[in-house]
Amino acid sequence: MKGVERQMLLRMLKKDVLRKKSITAGLFIFIMLSALLASSAAHIIGELTGSLNHLLVVSRAPHFVQMHSGTVDDREIRNFAAENRLVKAQQTVEMLNIDGSDVTLGDSTTSEAVSVMDIGFVIQNREFDLLLNLHNQIITVSRGEVAVPIYYKLQNNLNLGDTVTVSDGKFMRKFRITDFVRDPQMNPNIVSSKRFVVSGADYTALRQNLGETETLIEFQLKDLSRLSEFRNAYQNSGLPQKGPSIDYSLIKTLNALTDGVIAAVIILVSLLLMVIAMLCLRFTMLAAIEEDYREIGVMKAIGIAQKEIRRLYLAKYVVLAVTASAAGYALSLGLVRLFTANISLYLGAAPASLLQQIVPVLAAAVNCGIIVSFCRLVLRRFKVISAVEALRSGTAQGSKSLPKLFLLSNRKWIHTNVFLGLKDVYVRFRMFLLLIIVVAVCLFIIAVPVNILSTLESPRFISYLGVGQSDIRIDLQQNGDTLQRFEQMVADIGNDPDIASFSPLVTSRFKVLDSDGVWENMNVETGDFTTFPLSYTSGAAPAGRSEIALSALNARELGRKVGDTLLLKVNGTEEELKVSGIYQDITNGGRTAKAQIAYDPMSVMWFVVAADVKPGVPLEEKIEQYAERFHPAKITRLEGYLEQTLGNTVKQLKIVILLALAVSVSILVLITSLFMNMLLAKDVAQIALMRSIGFTLKDITFQYMMRMLPVTGLGIITGAAAAGTLGQSLVRVPAALMGAPRIQLVIHPAAAYLFLPFVFFLIAGITTLGVTRLIKRSSIVKGITD
Repeated sequence: MKGVERQMLLRMLKKDVLRKKSITAGLFIFIMLSALLASSAAHIIGELTGSLNHLLVVSRAPHFVQMHSGTVDDREIRNFAAENRLVKAQQTVEMLNIDGSDVTLGDSTTSEAVSVMDIGFVIQNREFDLLLNLHNQIITVSRGEVAVPIYYKLQNNLNLGDTVTVSDGKFMRKFRITDFVRDPQMNPNIVSSKRFVVSGADYTALRQNLGETETLIEFQLKDLSRLSEFRNAYQNSGLPQKGPSIDYSLIKTLNALTDGVIAAVIILVSLLLMVIAMLCLRFTMLAAIEEDYREIGVMKAIGIAQKEIRRLYLAKYVVLAVTASAAGYALSLGLVRLFTANISLYLGAAPASLLQQIVPVLAAAVNCGIIVSFCRLVLRRFKVISAVEALRSGTAQGSKSLPKLFLLSNRKWIHTNVFLGLKDVYVRFRMFLLLIIVVAVCLFIIAVPVNILSTLESPRFISYLGVGQSDIRIDLQQNGDTLQRFEQMVADIGNDPDIASFSPLVTSRFKVLDSDGVWENMNVETGDFTTFPLSYTSGAAPAGRSEIALSALNARELGRKVGDTLLLKVNGTEEELKVSGIYQDITNGGRTAKAQIAYDPMSVMWFVVAADVKPGVPLEEKIEQYAERFHPAKITRLEGYLEQTLGNTVKQLKIVILLALAVSVSILVLITSLFMNMLLAKDVAQIALMRSIGFTLKDITFQYMMRMLPVTGLGIITGAAAAGTLGQSLVRVPAALMGAPRIQLVIHPAAAYLFLPFVFFLIAGITTLGVTRLIKRSSIVKGITD
């Protein structure tokens, strides 16, 4: 008997598959996409982690680097390193900063004058902080040769054999590109300094004729966990500190930032796909149960065990989930190259570990396991199927009492078909709620990445760099007579009739008493912060000499909030300053401050002037004019700065958005068709009855449109609201770690409120029309007698 029962069930399932080829195929593709993205995300994280760690090991990345503009006493530094038991190795290296206007790359007819990057020429280091080529081998160059940062390979489309010309009009030297540089410190686009590698002889020639030198004081430690202790020791040592300092954790964060953002977005999409996968399966399974309701009743009535029925129904979805997940994993092996190409270029390919190979397989397996487990839960519905009720009615029963508003006799100004469609949504709202959720998640999948892209491309993003919005930013590093040049530059800009407003700012290093009672260094920018105001998460800009504003990370680490006080050493005197405000800043490790206190010229690290031009003044011409007049200051158009530093991230994010759009549209088509098929299966008797009393196919189709379009609208509204609230929260978690805990997503109105809703409405409408054509095949007599 068991064999007969099993054959009966298998025939029924086979008929179900053959009858729903398109739905089964669509469901297969959908589960495959879910597994593909889960495996791809695992691949990206594994390769990013492995490649980054491999690069830092092979290059022997420094653990602490202090940059310094000016002369240094190398003997004092070596003595400090020898006496400090934490130091494993130390080296002092020199970098020659050459103005971009003196550098021309490849066949370009223009120099790098408008580039936001600081160009530095160096020779290869001997002990650590090694500069590597595209094969992660230590770069060696001969006279007349140069190794160029990967950034310029992409930005300027450079190839091996192209030339780099360095010339200031009096001195000129041409180099042939023989390698491209992977730099453990300065690889990421967001780092605005880049190192070119030349031979010792060429470096000497360049140094004698142009450029300004900067010193990198580098350390490797015996115990990386004591990095904070070493940093405090160096900052209190009195050694050179006129410049920013970076450490190993910041190097890792900056190198992982670009691809980490992409991986995070893909993980988000894959998790949402998992949610929809379960809802999609629920639709399919409920539709199958609905269509087979009477047959299930027959099987129960003749004594087939409920467990056996569930097992064979589950078998179909187990096979579907396993094969689709396996196919998704297999496809991910090819697709992942699209997302890891940037990792391979910037970080190189590390030897694949066993863990890296296993984790993507596990991701696909977990995807499959969750789907199968969810199917088992849905199939518990068999417990509530009564053999007698199934044989009597042939469909699952469920009703909801109607208020008088929904009685057909009470309708007044609403068309009959509109009324019947909306009434059905009310009566079966619990069922339609599932479709609302799916539409909302589909919109969420595409809206959040689009909002992230809009945020990165928005001029407002500059506020997260700890600077106000202005047309031009002029940077001048401290070196020799820089103070005099800065004062002259401020005077010239103040007399320029083309300038609408400007603000000179000076960044110096001060001592601050931390929460543990230890004096630490803190970069403080002094000047007027009302001309180009920052966006404060709380409080406001410092209003006088007794106030200070802190970056979010500084406030958190110092344990300060608005209204609290802190001790600062100003020109040798301890001063108590009140915290006036807290702002967001992801530059310089997120640890900065703003004040109006007097600065010591000897502690200045760099000078900045922010300026706005008057309406009608050509901005590019003014930038070129200033670049020539204030050489070697770096003149930057802030919009161009964002494009050059975040351009690579934006490019990859656009690829993810296209993928998310394709996935969300596919899901919407699949779910809408599944839902409509389930509705038609449930309503076959009702449709036949309506046709028998005179409703035309056009009337019935319109009624279904009046079910689906309002439901789609509710889903769109819910998804848009979730993207602006929950999506905002998801973005703030990683942003907080970088110093922007209250980053605000910029919503593109045309995309969020016009294009995406229109596309979703159009797809829902077309899909509904396509599926309702199946009504033509239904028989009035069959529908009534079934």
